[in-house]
Amino acid sequence: MAYQQQWGFTTVWQRNLRTALIVGVVLALLAGAFWKPISVSWRLRQARSRLNDRDSEDAVEILQSALQLAPENPEVHFLLARSYRRLGQFSKVIEHLDEAEGWGWPSELIRLEQLMGAAQAGQLQASAPALYRFLGKGGDYGDEGPEVCEALVNGYFLSYQFGLAQPLLDEWQEAYPGDAQCYLFRGLYFENRSNPTKAVAEYRKAVQLAGGRTDVRLRLAEVLKKSNQFDEAIEQFEICRSEDSDHPEVLTGLGQCFRGQGRIDDARRMFETVLEETPDFFDAQLALGQLEETAGKADRALRWLRPACRRNPSDTEVRYSLARSLQVVGREYREAVRQPAKGKAGLSLVEAARWAAAWARAELTLSEASTHFRFVADAQQAMGRVQVWTDLVRSEPRNVELRFKIGDHLMTYDNPEHGLGWMLSALDIDPAYAPAHRALATYYDKRGKPERAALHRQQAGESGGSSGSDPDDSGNVTEPPQTQATDKTDDGRS
Repeated sequence: MAYQQQWGFTTVWQRNLRTALIVGVVLALLAGAFWKPISVSWRLRQARSRLNDRDSEDAVEILQSALQLAPENPEVHFLLARSYRRLGQFSKVIEHLDEAEGWGWPSELIRLEQLMGAAQAGQLQASAPALYRFLGKGGDYGDEGPEVCEALVNGYFLSYQFGLAQPLLDEWQEAYPGDAQCYLFRGLYFENRSNPTKAVAEYRKAVQLAGGRTDVRLRLAEVLKKSNQFDEAIEQFEICRSEDSDHPEVLTGLGQCFRGQGRIDDARRMFETVLEETPDFFDAQLALGQLEETAGKADRALRWLRPACRRNPSDTEVRYSLARSLQVVGREYREAVRQPAKGKAGLSLVEAARWAAAWARAELTLSEASTHFRFVADAQQAMGRVQVWTDLVRSEPRNVELRFKIGDHLMTYDNPEHGLGWMLSALDIDPAYAPAHRALATYYDKRGKPERAALHRQQAGESGGSSGSDPDDSGNVTEPPQTQATDKTDDGRS
């Protein structure tokens, strides 16, 4: 009897174990079958959320992990293309749009993304009409209206067609009053129009709608700083610092506010902190160099102003500060050179060589200062001409020669990125304008982009047609340049 009970118990236990094993195998098979699509779907949802929060870098990271699981998923490729477009990495945009189309993503969405890429890169002649037609009818893949508005406004900013940007910004605000990105761009618009009061008001609205976005709050802090509203600027910078403690723009902005308040030691410590972590950050180099120059430490100022000038030689502010410091140091060198004593029979060869070397160092330093001073004087005259030409362009918006001349002067005497926008606007009107292609070839050569330089050099030698960075007949982007406004930007000054 006991044996029968034991045997019966063993049989039940074996039967339950067998059932559990079968269930486990079935569940494992189901998990294997459904885990990958569920995981990819979850990553896609996370990526869309990051894109809505304007964090394209995180979106790319998430989508790359999804791509490892499902390289044939067309939406993964499509969202990667969108993320890279926002980041200005257009060669990757083309690659992933081709993949998305190959795996069956709707052609109308591919076409829309291509048009937005062309517009964002300032190639508006072929792209803008189609995008305005899209805004009139809408689409099926969510609401793409804000995305289209941003691409168009970005292109207008890049090509310095602010008159066309303003009505679109107003329509964008009216149609999407809860879109923080709209107010960010409106703030940028008023900054470019030299209206900081309105810029601050727009940035405040953007912060109210997207308080967790450091980039939005940073723009507000920067304009407050430029308006000498240092207390509130510091408050905004400190919030940014709590979100990203090592952000070089945030720390440099804080240092500049401290300097504005007369807190020189605090400012110096802040700039030094930035340069310990990011030694080639231009704004901190310039700020610390100017701080040392103002403190009467010209030799220490040169340590920061020289590399800053090498990094951005067209910046007149750094050239002027460098010239002043070189002038002080050069005069000190000259005064330190001992003249041969009167009545002395003569100098030995060694003494003569030392005296000549010291004198030459003084003269070379003063000559270098004079070179920078001349550049600043030339730049002031050039920017005066630019102002006249800019006024003329308002009445002659399709004057290609004027746009080229403005771009050429800005590339030489101001901010090359600003000059780039004017060059692109000239080519948007006349894609075969050879002087602009030659200037862009030189521009890209200096930035280590020989392929783009070669394309423009080839265009400069052709009598007509479009290629290189211009859109083809369909408005698709072939090789567009870096955009002016993206989700994340490189370190540097605007």
